[in-house]
Amino acid sequence: MELAYELLLTPPGGGVPRDLAQLVQSITWSGSDTEAARALSLSLAVPRDGSVEPPQLVEGSALTFRVKGEPLFTGPLLSATTTSQSAVVDLSALDNGRFLVGNEGWYQFNDTSPEQAAAAVCGDFGIPVAALAPGGATASRKFPGVSLDKIIKTMYALAADKSGKRFVLRFTGAGALEVVEKPSSATVEIQSTMSVTNTWDISKLQNSVAIYTDTGALVRRVQDQGSIDLNGRLEHVITQRKDEDAGPEAQAWLEDHGLQQNLTVETLGDTRLISGNAVKLRDTGSGVSGLFWIETDTHTWKNKNYFTKVKLNFRNLMDESTAGSEVK
Repeated sequence: MELAYELLLTPPGGGVPRDLAQLVQSITWSGSDTEAARALSLSLAVPRDGSVEPPQLVEGSALTFRVKGEPLFTGPLLSATTTSQSAVVDLSALDNGRFLVGNEGWYQFNDTSPEQAAAAVCGDFGIPVAALAPGGATASRKFPGVSLDKIIKTMYALAADKSGKRFVLRFTGAGALEVVEKPSSATVEIQSTMSVTNTWDISKLQNSVAIYTDTGALVRRVQDQGSIDLNGRLEHVITQRKDEDAGPEAQAWLEDHGLQQNLTVETLGDTRLISGNAVKLRDTGSGVSGLFWIETDTHTWKNKNYFTKVKLNFRNLMDESTAGSEVK
């Protein structure tokens, strides 16, 4: 499947961008629902006979990747590799999520919603914001010298424990942060596949959650009895604060630590297949069908063809990474 695209190289400090599309051998655009930054890697063929002016691949340059006029990627060039024996130049870049990952801050939030925390962090560091989903709950947390992406992810994870919602953090193709609630229904359907690999896994299984008071009294258990019957009891403990109900947090824990069924699917290229989105899979070859969520995605343009490879999970999971400490 061939798609028209542009690969724009902007010199340091701005200026007139140069389209390198005619020099491209292959492009890979990829991301994960646990990573703040999406990656772009590519190979250019730069003739050494003087027929083409070599691009100025220097520190401070930026890349913009557009497909059918729509920007999919905007971010700084991170590395360029050349060899004396080849005309091929390899490049790598991360989108503006790099500025969340590469910056650290010192913050204390008291009874703050995650969208308020994210707006404050991005405002302090001049990071563009497209949209910040309401977290549905507030939290208090201290972050003494923590990377910005972990601060925002943690605040949303703490809210998710209370609200039961699921969120994904990513950057738009134009380079602005968006935190979106993971959808509960499919936004795209995969009807034709080239390959499907099916894996189930219970290595992280915990099928019972015991809720205790802060004095050690058992309040109740929330459990998956069917899983316990099959696998025995594997229990997680939650301490419930006074005047709070830890039930939603316990249920979310069971969902995130239940049976994991992962599919790796290779299909024709579709730019809508990005991490965090939900898809409906109907694969007659493997017999697998249902609603799944995209965990990782890799898009490759090569030899006038465009293919997509995604890892799918039949559970809608929350990124478990957390940082900082409780506010005393």
